[in-house]
Amino acid sequence: MLRRSLLILVAALAAAPVAGASVPRLVFPVVGPSTYIEDFGAPRGSGRHEGNDIMARKKSPAVAVEAGRVRFWTTSSRAGCMLYLYGESGTSYLYVHLNNDRTMKNDNTGGCVQGIAYARGLQNGERVKAGQMVGYVGDSGDADGIASHLHFEVHPNGGGA
Repeated sequence: MLRRSLLILVAALAAAPVAGASVPRLVFPVVGPSTYIEDFGAPRGSGRHEGNDIMARKKSPAVAVEAGRVRFWTTSSRAGCMLYLYGESGTSYLYVHLNNDRTMKNDNTGGCVQGIAYARGLQNGERVKAGQMVGYVGDSGDADGIASHLHFEVHPNGGGA
């Protein structure tokens, strides 16, 4: 019994995220039906695609892939409503093209605010747990009027995608 308990403890410690380590095991960032392909590095009008597009129904919940701190970003015309998640592992994640519509139509009247783009009650700079809702899938920025999706980027150790 002691030997089995020790093995479980060792396995748990080995799986724990360590600051500066590689990307940890992640929670999938979209809740509900979604599809994606490996499109990282694909050509785009502005260069190479630095993330993966996860296609999902507008206003599908987007969740924290690991525990960390969130920062809202609303000043990019290309990204639209966006959120940074600074993970405990040292990895940063970008949630791009969050929702900006009040209705299920492409009305662009909601803005980058709580309850529209960001989870209701979520505060800029707040610490979140893995799996906690942080926002809503949408088509803001240069995805306006195109299929709703979450452009999701992973930046190990805060570096390049």
